[in-house]
Amino acid sequence: MTVHHELPTTTDFATLAGEHHPAITIYAATSPVVSERERSEVAVKSAFDEAIDRVRTDGAEATEVDALKAGRDAVLADRSIWAGLSRSLAIFVAPGFTDVYVLPNRLDDAVHVGSHFVLGQLLRAPSQDQEAFAVTLSSNEWALWHALPTARAEQMPLDPELPRNLDDAANREAGEGLRRRGGGHGDRGTNEGDRRPEIHDIYAKRVADAVWRELQEHDPDAKVPLFVFAAEPLLSSFLDRAHNGRRVVGVQGGPDRLGAAEIDGELRQQLAQLNVNEAKSALTGLADGSAGRVERDLAAIGRLAADGAVERLWFDFTTSVNGTLDHESGAIEFATDHGNGDALSDGRHAGDLLPQLAMLVIARGGKVVTVRGDDLEHAVWTGPAMAELRFALA
Repeated sequence: MTVHHELPTTTDFATLAGEHHPAITIYAATSPVVSERERSEVAVKSAFDEAIDRVRTDGAEATEVDALKAGRDAVLADRSIWAGLSRSLAIFVAPGFTDVYVLPNRLDDAVHVGSHFVLGQLLRAPSQDQEAFAVTLSSNEWALWHALPTARAEQMPLDPELPRNLDDAANREAGEGLRRRGGGHGDRGTNEGDRRPEIHDIYAKRVADAVWRELQEHDPDAKVPLFVFAAEPLLSSFLDRAHNGRRVVGVQGGPDRLGAAEIDGELRQQLAQLNVNEAKSALTGLADGSAGRVERDLAAIGRLAADGAVERLWFDFTTSVNGTLDHESGAIEFATDHGNGDALSDGRHAGDLLPQLAMLVIARGGKVVTVRGDDLEHAVWTGPAMAELRFALA
């Protein structure tokens, strides 16, 4: 058994692709909170039991069922999986094969049984933004956070000379000490006189300037988005100092009661919504002004992908279309019942075509974006896939 705490690579996908009959795929939403670990283990065990019952009903041999049970037991017994639990598990078990991915982004609970592993959700992890910076800003304190694709959000070290809160900023501005009414959560801990709009503005701008200096050092190309957790008027004052080029998202609300686990959870939710919004925007742009550079027919996408003509592929990971894909020619053969069956017309096993197309696009230098069809308007999305081509078709 192999346990992965890194995002899957093209080599990993190549290992998972192809026939693994009988194959069990389990996606399970989990939690980094220790008190919820038992619930996660129970949910995964229940998913395994359901899958093994389905395999047995489908006529698997006793030796195959025993091998799947051995894979299940290995997963449930491996403390390296549960001790470092993140927000999702992706589990792939077949006779003689067990792979587990511990992932930071939240996946949808799902159980699949068939001849191939179902890889659509796994492709979400490397195909969408999973890294972010965050600022938590209140009158009492502020902090800069960094969440990585394979690690939860942690505070970044800051220059001790920077103002740490509103009092500090006001003290330095006025050149004299300020009286506090006592500590507290939210924005209750500062003197009423320090609520002057100009004091909030000075504080927010100093924090913003410090953040931009830090981010310029860590991410000079401004590829990683920044989320700002703050209440008004600090939020607007900070956003007024946002630099062009970096994606900056304001999140309304006081952050004082948020611990590290809550910050990471909020960031993952905000990242998921950002990915949805950016997919909507890109697809709307394609629909409005890219005549001749959009292809929706799966058979055509397969041929174009094999030729390296696909710049970007969007596909709905909640939908399956079964069949086989020739990775040299891009030729597709659909399963029975218009791709809804589990086998080809001659009885050969069929797998989900959409992840296969995605991996072919990646192998030819293109990019992949996974989406939920239900998140997108019908005017721009008819599913189950859409390809943006490198050049317009004649």
